[in-house]
Amino acid sequence: MTHTTMKRTSWGRAAGAAFLGLSLVAMGACDDLLEVDLPHQLTDDALSVPASAETQVASAISLFECGYSAFGWTMLGKEDVFEVIAGVASGSHRYRATPATGGCDSDSEDSSWFDQVMGARALISNAGGTGIYDRLSTDWDVSVVPDNERLRAISAIYSAAAYEHFGSFFCEMTFDGGPLQTPAQILAQAETWIGTAQGHIASAGGDFAMPYGIASSATDLANGLLARIRWANGDLAGAATAAALVPDGFDAWITRETGPIRRNKIYDAGTAVGYSGMLGQIDWWNGATTNPHTGAAWPNPIPFTGYIDLGIGPDGRAIDANGNPVLETDAGAVDDSRVAHFIKSIQGPVPRDVPDKYQSETDDIPFVTWREMRLIEAEAAGGQTAIDIVNDLRNAAGLPAAAQIGGLYQAELLADDEQLRYMILEERRREFFVEGGRYLATKILNTDVLWFPRGDGSSPEQGYTLQGGVRHFMPGDEYFLNDNISLADRGSGCANLTGQQPTLRDF
Repeated sequence: MTHTTMKRTSWGRAAGAAFLGLSLVAMGACDDLLEVDLPHQLTDDALSVPASAETQVASAISLFECGYSAFGWTMLGKEDVFEVIAGVASGSHRYRATPATGGCDSDSEDSSWFDQVMGARALISNAGGTGIYDRLSTDWDVSVVPDNERLRAISAIYSAAAYEHFGSFFCEMTFDGGPLQTPAQILAQAETWIGTAQGHIASAGGDFAMPYGIASSATDLANGLLARIRWANGDLAGAATAAALVPDGFDAWITRETGPIRRNKIYDAGTAVGYSGMLGQIDWWNGATTNPHTGAAWPNPIPFTGYIDLGIGPDGRAIDANGNPVLETDAGAVDDSRVAHFIKSIQGPVPRDVPDKYQSETDDIPFVTWREMRLIEAEAAGGQTAIDIVNDLRNAAGLPAAAQIGGLYQAELLADDEQLRYMILEERRREFFVEGGRYLATKILNTDVLWFPRGDGSSPEQGYTLQGGVRHFMPGDEYFLNDNISLADRGSGCANLTGQQPTLRDF
């Protein structure tokens, strides 16, 4: 009996089962992924036994969740929340263009996440036909796995989530020894997987709750992911149609538990340990002065930056006409409770602000939320409908309306589409505070106004060189080990995506 291990080899090769450094449980038996202590590895023999089907699906979910949690922590640099302070975590929060690889969350400063998201995809379905979805579709019908349709639906949802992740955050990707794919091609596969999931949900007898408290509805989770996929792929109308199917109050979660691998990485490294310090509005940048997307000079301070002491003005403004955020210290402003933080001693020379969104390493991380769905609808609708949607979100958060009816700010928004866009961008920035890279996805699609250093300048306190990430390149060995591509292909998938290509400074 042999154990299958995850190697840092090219994911371009046909992938078999992945190493699972996680405690795994059968899905029908327990409430969470760590309730029962089972072996940390699945053996080759176990993977071929129908009785392991539920455990394999749980394994794929666990891999994806660990990668998502670590990704959320690491992307707080590209989201301009943090500058890195402690040298042991210098791989994070420097706008790097390549993902960290290796085991997920082996220690507090570890920023690895790529292998887990890709591993979840390979564990579900791969060119070798050994993924759990593949086996359920070809070898294990309902006579041997009675819950076949439900398990295939869940697997397809997480396959879609992995493809959505790669299509949203990478310039190009290869899978299972195949050719290079662009973001649009990757996202098209994600949408296909959602359609597959919806078919299995119907065949399973209709909607059901996702396991472990992940979500109350598999259908709503699928529609929420579909909205995100279409939004990332530039189909705003289609995204809004899917988003409208997700009801107010729906949330899906990245579930978290205590201890390495299962903990909330954003809380552990960002709040509890404190490797980095939160940033105010960026007025310190010493790099290039021109936005390569537009050719225009960057303002000083940089618009849409700063997470310290954010407020909402007496007229409902969160942002001024130049993209500078309202602060709670401005006249008549109130604190924006969505962006909570506090000052503490961190791993550096002076105390700094850290996020106060999560209170423990067991706090779940928002994954797909009704708030994001409403903001997609607002972006698609524009006009008074967009204002009304933002007002509803503000009301749900116990905050002042964005623009009172008949007020000066409402008139400005209705008269100027760019100011309306600014309002929605700022709402996304605040609503998605430390939520798994959702604001980074926004930044990538709005590089005409949202800032990336692109390999220029250095961090203000420790002087770390800022690297070239916007979208990501694949890990370097992927370009060497897949015979279909070469190093010359890096970034080529972004050729027609203005402003989204990383620089080569740190490659």
